[in-house]
Amino acid sequence: MSAPPSMLRRLQERAQPLIKRAETFVRDFEWTWTKAVIAALVLWIIGVTGMMVIPSYWLYLADQKLSWRATGCGHSDTVCFWLFKARDAVAAGLYTGPFVTLIVAPYFVQKWRRRLRSESESRPVGGYR
Repeated sequence: MSAPPSMLRRLQERAQPLIKRAETFVRDFEWTWTKAVIAALVLWIIGVTGMMVIPSYWLYLADQKLSWRATGCGHSDTVCFWLFKARDAVAAGLYTGPFVTLIVAPYFVQKWRRRLRSESESRPVGGYR
């Protein structure tokens, strides 16, 4: 089911000032040492929370509260086996998602910034820059 065209157009019109403000910020932003240190600290906190605290809490929750263990989960051995594997798969996803996001998102923001500044995607090679 899709939204009516008039609703999509109204949403685009309402979002246009926010998009324009974001594009202006990305285009005109310049790094200083202070901004870089603050950004690194914030990204470190987000990374630690996303890659360590949340998956660790999930493993605790799945083992202690949900009883998703390899044996003795209250179901047959086959169900316990698959619940145990599902627990680990969710934990792997909870770790991988923030890791990939912290790698990929800056790349796309930099690419967006170059496009807004009308800079070339190619980089000079060889010699001194």
